[in-house]
Amino acid sequence: GEARGSQGRHHSSRDQRATKQEEEDIVVEIMKVILALALCMTSASAFMSPAVPVRSAIGGVKPLMATVAEKPVEAKAKSLDEPITKEEVRAAVKAWTEGIIDISKVFIDGGDYKAKAMEVLQASYAFDDVPAGSKLLFKPTLANERNFRHEWDEFMSYFVGDGCYSEDVGFAIKPWIKIRFDVHGVFIPPAGNTATVSGIYFFTPKADPETEVKVEYTFQFIRAKSPQGKLKIVLHHSSVPFSP
Repeated sequence: GEARGSQGRHHSSRDQRATKQEEEDIVVEIMKVILALALCMTSASAFMSPAVPVRSAIGGVKPLMATVAEKPVEAKAKSLDEPITKEEVRAAVKAWTEGIIDISKVFIDGGDYKAKAMEVLQASYAFDDVPAGSKLLFKPTLANERNFRHEWDEFMSYFVGDGCYSEDVGFAIKPWIKIRFDVHGVFIPPAGNTATVSGIYFFTPKADPETEVKVEYTFQFIRAKSPQGKLKIVLHHSSVPFSP
């Protein structure tokens, strides 16, 4: 009787091990199928997320590469005659502040701030969209000898002190650590092919982070040809408030 009981227990143990092995094999096969399907669904533009652990139904943690097919978010190019919106204008004003902060950060870090300034100015102002007989219009805040600027070199001189005029010490390399702004109003004509905005910037200098410099601004934007449809500045007037 004991022998038969012992033999039965051995059979039961072998059966349990076999069943457990079969379950594990099934889980492995299922994961292979899931991975194969995921790889098939992933487009060339999708990216692979890091491997994540997947807990099996029978316990234990098995690594499985979680592949997520995500379509890249691409900004649709705007038609040059598509009406400009107030939301785009506000975003463009914000982008200008971010560009100035980017130049300041590179300057603080000891990097090539002039190269960064060239990148920011090219992205912000419509240098390549000025028709014959016209000019970009820029009235800087801190300018006295040369109150109005039109050319690339004059812009660079004002923002990074590139030597064009002796009065220019580099507005963007003050440096600033924060810029907040408000929008007083936006004017968009019925055709919607241009937009003018006025408001106030509040600049926080690195040298005195507890203070703000209040500056009034007016921008006029058009849709640029490159990148197509992006808002770029054709008029920029900036000044400090009157102080009696």
